[in-house]
Amino acid sequence: MFSDFHGLWAISPQYQNAILQALRAGGMKPVLQGCPPVSDQVQAASGFSYEAYYADLLSIGPDKDVVVIPVVGTMARGWTWDNYFSNTFMMSLLASIAENPAKKGVIFDFNTGGGTVDSLDEFAAAVQQFQTKKPIVALANFCASAGYYIASQCNEIIMRQGPVAAVGSIGTISFYYNYARMYEEAGIDWKIFRSTGSVDKAKMNGLEPLDAETEAEVQALLDACNKQFKAAVRTGRGAKLTSDEIYTGKLYGYDKAKRLGMVDRVGDMNAAYKRVIQLS
Repeated sequence: MFSDFHGLWAISPQYQNAILQALRAGGMKPVLQGCPPVSDQVQAASGFSYEAYYADLLSIGPDKDVVVIPVVGTMARGWTWDNYFSNTFMMSLLASIAENPAKKGVIFDFNTGGGTVDSLDEFAAAVQQFQTKKPIVALANFCASAGYYIASQCNEIIMRQGPVAAVGSIGTISFYYNYARMYEEAGIDWKIFRSTGSVDKAKMNGLEPLDAETEAEVQALLDACNKQFKAAVRTGRGAKLTSDEIYTGKLYGYDKAKRLGMVDRVGDMNAAYKRVIQLS
C-alpha cells in the first residue's frame, strides 16, 4: 500500500486543512482491492479474504445462504467514488461464492444507471460461469445500460414495484465537449504541443475541432460496442425476448418490460431470495 502521494495537487482552500489532516493521519489511501476498506483487526484474522468477508457480510436468509451483491452507482473495472464494488471485485466475489458450500446462490441488487464498456464482456462471462454451479437472480430497481447488460445474463430478472423502477437503456454513448469558445471568451489562449510524428495523439481533447476521420472512428467504436451489447442481451434472455424495439436505448417500466421479455416477474428481496432457493 502506498504511504503517501506525490505530485502537484489542486485543493480548494475550503477543504485544505481537512485534507491535510487526513493525509497526515493516513486516512486517504488508494483503494486497490475494488471494495470498501476493512479494518486491520478483521484482516488479521486467520484465513481472511475480502471475498469471504463480504460473502458472509452480505448473506441473507435463516441460514445466511444467499449473498446479496449490491450493483450501485457507476459500474467500472475499478472502484470509483460512487460504486460499492468494482466489476473486477464482483467477478472475484462470484468465483469465491461458487466454491463456498455454505452459499446456495446470489442476488444482484441493481440500482445503477450503467457505466463503462470496459470489462463488461468479462463480467458477463463470469456470471455465465457462476450459473454452471449455482443460480443467480437479478433484482432490478433502476437497471440501465451496463446494469442491464449484466442483469440479462442472470437466471432470472425480478423487477421491483414502483413508478420509478425501470430497466433497459440498451445502447452505447459517448460525449465530446469543445471548450475552445469558452476559453476564447474568457481571454485564455491555449496551444497543444505534440512530439514529432505524433499527429494522432489525443485528438479528442476538448479544444481542437474533431475531424471527419476521428468522428468516423468514434462512431465505429460505439457501433462495435453496441453490437456486443445486443449480442449479450440476446444470449442471456434468449427466446424470452419478443421484439427488437428494446435496442433503441429506451427505458421501460415493469408492464412494458414484461411484455417485451426483458424481465420475468415483479417482486422484492424476499421474492428474489425464495427464487434463488427454488433454483438451487
